[in-house]
Amino acid sequence: MAAKKVSRFTHFSCQTQQIKQASQWEELAPEFDSINESSAAGTWWLDVHDATETDVAAVARRFSIHPLTVEDIALQEPRQKIETFPGYYLISLRTLTSPLDDDNAEPKQQEHLPPTPSGMTMLYILVFSEGTVTFSAGGCEHASRVRSRISRLHDPSVLSSDWICYAMFDDVIDSFAPYMDTISRQSESIQDEIFTARDDDMAPLMLRIYSIRKRINHLTHSLSGKSDVLNGFLKRCQTKALQHTFPEGDLLVYLSDVQDHLVTILGELAHLDEITSRLQSNFLAQTGVNNMRLSVRLNNGLSKVTVLATIFVPLQMITGLFGMNVTVPGQEVESLAWFFGIVGVFASVILIACCVAVRLRLL
Repeated sequence: MAAKKVSRFTHFSCQTQQIKQASQWEELAPEFDSINESSAAGTWWLDVHDATETDVAAVARRFSIHPLTVEDIALQEPRQKIETFPGYYLISLRTLTSPLDDDNAEPKQQEHLPPTPSGMTMLYILVFSEGTVTFSAGGCEHASRVRSRISRLHDPSVLSSDWICYAMFDDVIDSFAPYMDTISRQSESIQDEIFTARDDDMAPLMLRIYSIRKRINHLTHSLSGKSDVLNGFLKRCQTKALQHTFPEGDLLVYLSDVQDHLVTILGELAHLDEITSRLQSNFLAQTGVNNMRLSVRLNNGLSKVTVLATIFVPLQMITGLFGMNVTVPGQEVESLAWFFGIVGVFASVILIACCVAVRLRLL
């Protein structure tokens, strides 16, 4: 990752509600040199935005982060997990980045569809006894929203490093809701359009169904594995609640709420996937019906052409034969009786054949 000349380091003091930002670690290092594990400085939070390998190494030296954790963060290990190390525990979560703004990223026909996140990025949360360190990527606003939530907190006594981890987890889960609401509205719209769409609208409609299914798969893949991480977080907080008499006991209530949200979202995603699968089946059925109607019309047209060919081709063959160098009936007679007689026979044959075809519903 290339370094950017922006404030990539943010130090937040939960006690004073003060935010200090810096573009280099050296600018914030003195803030943490004065922090002591046994001091009453309160809970602190360091968020590193778009960290380079150098930034990760510098933070790791200051907080004695295990080399395996450094490797996971530097290489962007994609697996969601919770791991315990001496002095801290690590939670890695898969989250969403901002929607695509590039017009070339998707066809113009899909502009009315719900936005697709530009990708899945990893969020790493290191929870120490008195503070939290997070490594986030560009495009995710979880850290800023959680800081805003802390500033509105009515009961500051619940604030702890574990609570910050919970708030980040909760914000990650809640960030999926807008995408799901939009997908739900789009699927309901397509349900009404499938049976009223014209033949020319079927191809764009199929692209919309495909795009919605792709978004559902994207969200499901992003949420996969979070249940195991949350269960591990719950067990850890339960263990700490048995050993202590504070925040972890209250934190279990918060985590239960997150678990409810996660189960609800996963259930809604499964329901939406079932609905879109049914939409695709309905679309294919409607397409089959339209193709059958077209086939029936073509068959009717071909049957009529076949009947007319059956009537006229033999007559044309007879006239063709007499157009050769042969004797024509009535050739020596100066009267036109033979001519009108032959024409009358042909007309009678055509009229009788057409009447029979109409009666048999062939025409």
